[in-house]
Amino acid sequence: MTESPRGRLGKRLGRILVMLPYVIANPGVSVNELASRFGVKKRDLIEDLNLVFMCGLPGYGPGDLIEVAIDGDRVYVDMADYFKEPLRMTPAEALALYAGAAALATLPGMEQADALKRALAKLGQAIGADRPHAPAGIEIQMESGAPQHLEKLQRALTDGTRVKIEYFSATKGQLTERVVDPWGLIAALGHWYLVGWDHLQSDERMFRADRIKEVESTEEAAEVPADFDPDRYRGAFRGAGSTTLTLEISPSAARWFEDYYPVVSSSPLEDGWKRAELVSGGDRWAATLVMRLGPDVRSVTPESVMKEARSLAGDIAANYS
Repeated sequence: MTESPRGRLGKRLGRILVMLPYVIANPGVSVNELASRFGVKKRDLIEDLNLVFMCGLPGYGPGDLIEVAIDGDRVYVDMADYFKEPLRMTPAEALALYAGAAALATLPGMEQADALKRALAKLGQAIGADRPHAPAGIEIQMESGAPQHLEKLQRALTDGTRVKIEYFSATKGQLTERVVDPWGLIAALGHWYLVGWDHLQSDERMFRADRIKEVESTEEAAEVPADFDPDRYRGAFRGAGSTTLTLEISPSAARWFEDYYPVVSSSPLEDGWKRAELVSGGDRWAATLVMRLGPDVRSVTPESVMKEARSLAGDIAANYS
């Protein structure tokens, strides 16, 4: 199997980002130890360090670049001067960074990420996340499913290989077997999602990790689009389909709705509500959305969506009766 340039670049960048904090925390660590710890050949490791030496801000004077020194078999890294300046963020930026780092910390293999833990603790203290009972208390919860499944998915992403999964579809209530080319793991709306090409449906799909029942690795190469952009999936849905859904949403829901769903157009109404038009993945998906919004939605068209929502509500009520 020939590895794509994108795959090699992703591996190299990931290795550098993990390696740098370790070298900074352990000045004088040997090349052999680094190569062994991060599972890389010495030649590739030295190439990585030479690349880091070229990183910095325009100006590229001694204080603008990350300084890397290899003295014999010992490695030393000094960060550029601008890293010594305290990072200034808005409260929203700090919260977004904290949420993203907390989600990352839940992944398998991050148990020993001491630098991440220390950074989370400091940032959490600054924004009040260490005060769960205070008004400013913040709690990040991620539903990730079985850790061994995430480990296999991470390995497949790293190796650029296809996976076979057993997946429970909440919209269809069925357990199906899928062959998937994995593109990425995305944290959205409190869950981890596998994004990739589903060979069963011949289309891109998002699979909630906690609904994946089995994962089997394969040796087949996965194809990843050159323009794959994780940000397109931040709302756990990317519009796919030809059905147009029109609905009116309340002022409270309108504050976040357009950030999470593929809204084509929206317009304010006189009473503060907002009319939104979006691409629907089908009546079943649209009905689930309507039920999730509850009292925050009205005037839904087409009528087939409301019919599906009533049927779905009846099925749920029957299960709990």
